[in-house]
Amino acid sequence: MKALVLGATGLVGSHALRALRAAGCTTTGASRHRPQDEHPDDWIEIDFGRMTSEDDWLPLLAGVDAVVNCVGILREEQAGDFDLLHRAAPVALFGACERLGVRRVVQLSALGSHPDAVTAYWCSKGAADADLLARTLSATIVRPSLVYGEDGASSVLFRALATLPLLMLPMAHEAKVQPIHIDDLAALIARLAMAGGEAPHEMAAIGEAPRELAAVGPRAMTLAGYLGALRGGMRSAPSLVLDLPMPLARMAARVAAWMPSSALTPDSLRMLEQSADGGNTADAAPVVAMLGRPLRDPARFARPAQRIGAVWSWAAPLITMTVALLWLITAWVSWFGWPHAQSMSWLAACGVPAGLREPMLLAASFMDAAVGALLLLRPRRWLWAAQLALAGGYTVIMSVCLPEFWLHPFGPLSKNLPLLALMLLMWRVSK
Repeated sequence: MKALVLGATGLVGSHALRALRAAGCTTTGASRHRPQDEHPDDWIEIDFGRMTSEDDWLPLLAGVDAVVNCVGILREEQAGDFDLLHRAAPVALFGACERLGVRRVVQLSALGSHPDAVTAYWCSKGAADADLLARTLSATIVRPSLVYGEDGASSVLFRALATLPLLMLPMAHEAKVQPIHIDDLAALIARLAMAGGEAPHEMAAIGEAPRELAAVGPRAMTLAGYLGALRGGMRSAPSLVLDLPMPLARMAARVAAWMPSSALTPDSLRMLEQSADGGNTADAAPVVAMLGRPLRDPARFARPAQRIGAVWSWAAPLITMTVALLWLITAWVSWFGWPHAQSMSWLAACGVPAGLREPMLLAASFMDAAVGALLLLRPRRWLWAAQLALAGGYTVIMSVCLPEFWLHPFGPLSKNLPLLALMLLMWRVSK
């Protein structure tokens, strides 16, 4: 059996491709760019935005038994991208499949998709679904809820959020999700693609493939509950998850929409609100029946080995920002906030000639400010090494010239020890 997997570099597409290969299928992946580890004979590089005619698809479908369409975007780069990639290109694909008599089509959609849904994302997916259902093709529309995969961007984000000690999320205790593990979803897609065929693990033994299927995990839960499941899997410390008031959430979504990689947008917030009414959950029994085994529970999604990476994803930016602020505050205090007479007496104790004391204070303040600004704008490994040398130099000089600072109750020198250790750590782990 030969299967064509579209969007094969995405999270779902790449796992579906591997699942089909593991089941003994001959596969061809298709995406904008071919991964380096894929043989050119097993891959097609195409721009889906240009595949809006049935004739565009016909050469790609020659000899293909099953098509799995996993093409999808969560945010538009340009207005109309949703309609182009989620409706126009798939509709042309389905027409070409019908003309050539492709045996099976599996369309990856989304739970909540409908031509009249509340967001452009759901509407565009729903329009393609409606077109496919109106055709005579043997097809299944797979509508997952939330998908968990170790390498998925949303899963990385959720693991990071789960390790925060305090978190405020919109509708954290109201919105419902029913997460499915990517391995279960990929296995499901592979079995649906092979339904009724001669490939191993075919679905004929467990019944005819449905036209539509909600691909959900074993149980529905709130967002807070999902984070708790991930936290438990990583064996992370307890966290407090609070509900962010919706007026603040809507304001935050409008601001975050300007950030290209933000998961929070007005549309994603509307989808979250819809899920509070149970629109993002379904019965998992049909999925279990088709796989012939239980689904992986969200409590077993994350692993203890992922805890450090999850914490580090937010701790590293926090460390960078706070250390940068330390340098900037020190620069301001040194020149503007602290009496110059006191600073001059310290420089005198270090043997600095009278004529050089003020220029040296200015130079030191400027250097501190420059380090802080660079750390905020372009943090690099060498910059942490430079900070380590600079802070270490300050500590040595003051230890020699002003040793009484070691006995100060506020610890102006002793506090440098953990700071130096932190800089050493950041130097060794930064890119």
